[in-house]
Amino acid sequence: MPTLTGTTTAAVKLRSGPGTENTVLAFLSPKTPIEVLDQQGDWLHVTVAGKEGYVHSHFVLLADQGVPPGFLVTASTVPPASTPTSTPEPSTPPATIEPTPEPTPTSAPASLTEVPLEPSPDQKINLGPQATGTDKLVANTWNKFGGLITALSEQLKIDPAVAVAVLAVESGGRGFSTGPTGAPRMIIRFENHIFFDYWGKKNPDVFNQLFHFNANKRWTEHQWRPAADQPWRDFHGTQNGEWDAFSFARTLNDTSAKLCISMGGPQIMGFNYASVGYESVNEMFEAFSANERDQVIGFFDFVQGPSSNSRRVLALQAQDFNAFASLYNGPGQASKYGSIIRSVFDTFHKLKPA
Repeated sequence: MPTLTGTTTAAVKLRSGPGTENTVLAFLSPKTPIEVLDQQGDWLHVTVAGKEGYVHSHFVLLADQGVPPGFLVTASTVPPASTPTSTPEPSTPPATIEPTPEPTPTSAPASLTEVPLEPSPDQKINLGPQATGTDKLVANTWNKFGGLITALSEQLKIDPAVAVAVLAVESGGRGFSTGPTGAPRMIIRFENHIFFDYWGKKNPDVFNQLFHFNANKRWTEHQWRPAADQPWRDFHGTQNGEWDAFSFARTLNDTSAKLCISMGGPQIMGFNYASVGYESVNEMFEAFSANERDQVIGFFDFVQGPSSNSRRVLALQAQDFNAFASLYNGPGQASKYGSIIRSVFDTFHKLKPA
């Protein structure tokens, strides 16, 4: 049986037995390599730096769980750190075991920009006349992005059905609509209250003449107008309305306006640009406006973040959809969104058996 290894994700105590009542043998620093001997409930029996003991599994990232650190398009491959060879002398209080320095990451090719967006024709899902709405959502998402989803799933170490489910539920599977000229245009939603935070606070007199929102429920009663002598306009509900409000806001401050829209199928807010791997909101706007490939990659970058032990990715690897929904959407409706994701996951396996 291959050796199971991992690293600590936080400062953690190495104990003499599987429980907090047991003696502390050493303090392990974050990113300390360990070797796992077996597991007893939530506790791992491990060896580290020649010392044997127990650590709580919640503070360990196993080798088959982690993903390469960095964002997906520019992910780096980090060779596993070597196990320390020296054994610290017993001490009172317990010694702190420091991790060995990590090797310098080496760049991997940005292969996600090169893989086919769609699956091969023989891998596509064909629906019959009795297809349900969920069947259609699964088929449309897979048939449109299955090639890219397969590559993303390999990098994130998740079942492709998991990737289909979270993408379909959280993005709706559509990143563009048809603009007034007939050309495709990125789907957006402009948020007045966010624009106030980024621009209106510094320009309250102008903002209050041109934009409105409910001060108590800031996400409601959004209106705008091009001049103080013009009637107020509602705009949520149609893409033409969203783009009219957004385009006008851009004339006041282009960067602030972009920070205040949710973009594309994933509907990721512009102010999250760094969490999606972009150096500026303008860079994110250009990429998401260009194609759905970057929107899909951006969604999974947002799910993962730059960490190798993203709690959201670990939840998806474990197919714990309630935990993922709680981390992604907040705990308020975790069971609702978790059950929806589970339903789409099950539907994918029904339509496309392994």
